[in-house]
Amino acid sequence: MNTVDEDLLTRATLAMDAMAIGQALLDADPDEVRFRTHLVMKQALDAGFGDVAHAARGIAWLLRGSDTVAVPGIGRALPHLSDAIDAVG
Repeated sequence: MNTVDEDLLTRATLAMDAMAIGQALLDADPDEVRFRTHLVMKQALDAGFGDVAHAARGIAWLLRGSDTVAVPGIGRALPHLSDAIDAVG
């Protein structure tokens, strides 16, 4: 019987959600960005990945009160999230 590496599955899920955040940014869909960002924060906190949760919180903070995704700093925030996910492994 194979054992499943839960951290690996969590990192894969976080990476897919980060890609979805990127696509939502390209689609100019702030509601989807917020939804995915909060999903990543919760998953990261549940898994004990504080740096990932912090990076996701940075995206949420940048979008606070904005009706658009075109906010200063968002272009640096997404790669920061991806780097944080990569660093977990």
